[in-house]
Amino acid sequence: MSVKATLLKRGASPDHSFSASKHDFPHFLKVWHYHTELELVYTKKSEGTRFIGDNISRFQAGELVLIGSNLPHMFQNDEAYFEENSELRAEAHVVHFSPAFLNTSLGEIPELRQIHLLIEKAKLGLLFTREASEKVTPLIMGLEELHDLERMLSFLKILSVLAQASGTTTIATPGFVNHFDQAGDAKLDKVYDHVMQHFQEDIKVDDVADLVSMNKSSFCRYFKKTTQKTFTEFLNEVRIGFACKVLMEKQMGILETSYYCGYNNISHFNRQFKKKVKMSPSDYLRTRRP
Repeated sequence: MSVKATLLKRGASPDHSFSASKHDFPHFLKVWHYHTELELVYTKKSEGTRFIGDNISRFQAGELVLIGSNLPHMFQNDEAYFEENSELRAEAHVVHFSPAFLNTSLGEIPELRQIHLLIEKAKLGLLFTREASEKVTPLIMGLEELHDLERMLSFLKILSVLAQASGTTTIATPGFVNHFDQAGDAKLDKVYDHVMQHFQEDIKVDDVADLVSMNKSSFCRYFKKTTQKTFTEFLNEVRIGFACKVLMEKQMGILETSYYCGYNNISHFNRQFKKKVKMSPSDYLRTRRP
C-alpha cells in the first residue's frame, strides 16, 4: 500500500451543505484515498481492517468513526468478501461534509463551539464508543428521508451528541497528520512511501537518509522535528500496526508474524508490541480472536 493516497471527490450537491448516503456492496472500495470533506461512517454490516493515517486496526459492524479532512484512509474487507459466490455484504451509512460548512454567521453561535472543536479533533480521526454510536445511529440512518431544515437540524443534533460523548479516542498520530497538512514536503513523501512499501524488510536509517540526500544525523533531526517522533518509532508503529492485522486475519503464530513484519528478533518484537498495544502478542491473540 503506497502512502501516496488518491484524491477523491465527495462533495454535496449545490443545494445541500452535506451528503448522506447508504452504501451496500459486496465489499468496500479497496482504495487508499482522501478527500477534503469530513466523513462520518457507521458500519452496519461488514468487517475487516481499516487504515486511517498510520493506524491499522480491525473494524466490525456497529463501529462509528469520523474521519477528518484530507486524512488518508481505506476500509479493507476480509478475504472472504472477495471469494467467488460470497453472499457477504458491506453495508454502511456515510455522511460527507465540508470542514467549512459552519463558517458563516451561524458559526458564531456559542452553542456550536463544541461542534467546531469536534471538527478540529477529527483531523486525527475519531472512534466513538458503542454507546455513542447507538445514540446517533437512528438519526444517521434517517437523514436520507429528511429535507431542508429538518435535515440540517437532525445533522446538527448528531454532531452535538458526538461532541459531548465521553470515551472518544483518536485514531491516527499527530506526526502523520501534520505531514499531510504541509504542502509539498517531497522528502517526507519519499520516506513514508519507502516505509510503506518496504517495512517488512530490513530498513536501515542510513539507507533512508541516502534516499533523501541527507546524512544520518541531519535526517534524524529533520524527521523528529517534522513528525514529533523518531524514525525508528515511526517504523515500529507501522510494523506493529500491521502485526495486529496479521495476527487477526492471517492466523499466523507469533514467531512467524514477527519475521513477516520485519523483525529478526522475537524479544524485540514482543517489547515493541507491548509498548504500542499495551499488552503482549499472546494476550492480544487471546482477547481478539473469536
